[in-house]
Amino acid sequence: MNLPSKQKVSRYKFEKISSDMGKSFGTIKKGGEEEYSFYLMQMESNLMKMNRIKHINNGRRVIDAVRVCLLKIDGYINKIEYDLDAYLTDDVSIFAKALLMSFDPFVNKEIMSIAKKNGLVDPDSTESLRNYFKTPVMCLLRIEKSVELWTKEFGVNGYFEFIEKTFGSAVRKDDKMNFAINADNIFGK
Repeated sequence: MNLPSKQKVSRYKFEKISSDMGKSFGTIKKGGEEEYSFYLMQMESNLMKMNRIKHINNGRRVIDAVRVCLLKIDGYINKIEYDLDAYLTDDVSIFAKALLMSFDPFVNKEIMSIAKKNGLVDPDSTESLRNYFKTPVMCLLRIEKSVELWTKEFGVNGYFEFIEKTFGSAVRKDDKMNFAINADNIFGK
């Protein structure tokens, strides 16, 4: 995918991307997470693994990482390469990479191999990209809301405390990044 020079991202656009993507792709309503649990589990497991390794314990960095991911997706769809350097601190980069490895075929070569083999994504088709990224966008937005809630309730590390207590025992203590692909697209359902 050949993209023109990088486009600067204002603080306003960075903070508004979640709202814009929610309007464009939809959101997961509170209580409706079950349908998306496979994707959410991979994303949150990767966040948990990286937090265990790096001891960042800061939900605000996760929110910034979600926004970085949303801008990357927006860039793929609209054929724009955003200059995100101003937002990519070491901590945000770690969490963004963990999230991207869970769903992004342009970052995770294993996903790209499966996606190409099964015709799941055409990098040159806006419609294909929108369809492919719909569920990951909705999951990213749900994670952002969850982080906001647990940060408000229990402080900056509240989100990590919550996910560790909720399903931490089910997540291996390794650095292997998990990923999800919509099997319905593979099996034609």
